[in-house]
Amino acid sequence: MWVVTTIATVWKISQVIRVPDDRYLRAVTACTVFVFIALSAQLATSLPINILGPYLPKLVQNVVLTFFFALLLIVLQASVSPYRAARRARGEVLLGAAASVGLVVTFVATSPEHRGVSYEIATGDAGAVWFYLVGNAYMAYATARGAVLAWQAARQTRSRARLSLRVAAAGLAICFAGTHLPRVIATSGHLAGQPTEMLRTEVWTTPLLAGGIAVFFIGIAYPGARTGMLKAHLWLEARRRYHQLRPLWFTVCKAFPTIALFAPVPLVRELLHFRYMRLRYYRRLIECRDGLVCLSPRLSTEGLPAPELAQQISDLVGTGTRERPAPAQMILAEPVGDSVEEDVGELVKLSRELRRLGRPSSRRPRLGFAGA
Repeated sequence: MWVVTTIATVWKISQVIRVPDDRYLRAVTACTVFVFIALSAQLATSLPINILGPYLPKLVQNVVLTFFFALLLIVLQASVSPYRAARRARGEVLLGAAASVGLVVTFVATSPEHRGVSYEIATGDAGAVWFYLVGNAYMAYATARGAVLAWQAARQTRSRARLSLRVAAAGLAICFAGTHLPRVIATSGHLAGQPTEMLRTEVWTTPLLAGGIAVFFIGIAYPGARTGMLKAHLWLEARRRYHQLRPLWFTVCKAFPTIALFAPVPLVRELLHFRYMRLRYYRRLIECRDGLVCLSPRLSTEGLPAPELAQQISDLVGTGTRERPAPAQMILAEPVGDSVEEDVGELVKLSRELRRLGRPSSRRPRLGFAGA
C-alpha cells in the first residue's frame, strides 16, 4: 500500500506542476499526500531507525488522517453542491482541527508506557481509551458523511466515475458500521464503567477496517487505473506500429533525406526510444506517406499489390537517384477506407514486404536497401 501511495503521490504532484491552477487537482493531490504521510508514519514504527520515537508515529498518523478526511469531505461537498462548499469547508476544517487538538491532548494525558499502543490493548490506561474515543468519534462522523456525499455525487454524475464513487461510498460505509461506530460504543462504555467485553471490538473491527479501506481505495483508484491502462495500451500500440513502419520509412528517407524530422538511427538505439512515442509514431506515418507521394511519379503502374509495389520501390531506391520530386501522379498503397487505421494497415503491409526484401536471402544484387 505504501509503494502504491508513493507512486500516486509523485504522479499527482507532477500533474500539479504541469497544471498549477486546477484547484480540484490540488485538493486531490493534498489528500494523496496526507495518505502518504499517514502510511509513512505507520511504516516508521517497524523500521530499525525511527526518528519519531516509539510513540509519536501513532499520533502523527491519526492527526494527518483527520485532515485527510476533512479535505475529502470538502472535495465531495464541492462536487455535490458547489454553492454550499465554501460555507461547509470552514466547518469541516474547524471540526478536523478540534479533533486533532483532542487527539494531542489525550495523547499527552496518557501515561508514557501506554502512549501509541494499539487499540487491542488500549484498555490498560484511561488516557489511551480517551485517545481512541476521540479518534473513532471523528472518524465515525467523517466516514458516515463521506459515504453519503460520495453516493450523492455518484447519483449526480453521468460519467464512468459513478461506479468509482459508489465503490468508495461502500468502503466508507464498511469503515463506519464495521469499525468506528462499534469502537465508539465500546470505548464510551468502558469509560462509563459498563462491561463491554462481550462486544470484543478489538477482535473483529480491525479486519473490517482493513477491508473497508481496501474497498475505498479501489473505488478511488479505479478511474486513474483505468486511464493509466488505456494510456499504456495506446503507447504500446503506437510503439508497435512505429517499429513496423521502420523499413518503409527507412527506404523513403534514403531516397528523400529532407522529409525526416528525426534523423534515422540504428535499430538498437531506436528500441531505446520511450518518450514522445505517439509524436514519433504519427510523424513517421506522415513521412512514410510523404515519401510515397514523392516516389509515385517514378512508378508506372497504379494499384499494385504490396509485394510488387515493394519490389518496384526497392529497385527504384537502389539506383541511388536523387532527382527533384515531380508532382504526384497516383496514390501508392491506397487505403480501402478513410480511417487512419486503414491507412496504417496498408503502409504496414508495404513495410513488411520491404523488410522481407531487405533480408540477405531475398535481396537482389542491385538493391541498395539496408533497412532494419
